[in-house]
Amino acid sequence: MIRISQIPAGAAKTCAPQVQRLYELAGWSEPGAGAESVERALKNSHCAFGAFDGRKMVGFFRALSDGVSDAYLLDLFVDPEYRGRGIASELAARIVAKLKSDGIEWITAISTPEAKNMYLRIGKRMRSHTPIRFL
Repeated sequence: MIRISQIPAGAAKTCAPQVQRLYELAGWSEPGAGAESVERALKNSHCAFGAFDGRKMVGFFRALSDGVSDAYLLDLFVDPEYRGRGIASELAARIVAKLKSDGIEWITAISTPEAKNMYLRIGKRMRSHTPIRFL
């Protein structure tokens, strides 16, 4: 049974290696890269949620926020062996619920083509806004 839970702020150091493993599986990080930057990212996040099969983290999602009105969702990963079980949707529902309970109403994300349909099940396309990347 998969358990979804919020990762406590003080657990960044212990969770970072498992999150790093998911980054590697997704191809977003080189194998064997240290988990120090992941630990720092976790510490600087407003909140993060993990999906666990026993003690093994099989999914992850985090949010950045000013803690008042705006949040940005990023780094949604599910271990390829666990995909197709609704884990990503449950992580997304839980993180959005947490942000809304914190009074944050402007919640955004930029989706990869593969995750677009999952995001659209819990959110809606922004028609009057265009994402911009600053290089």
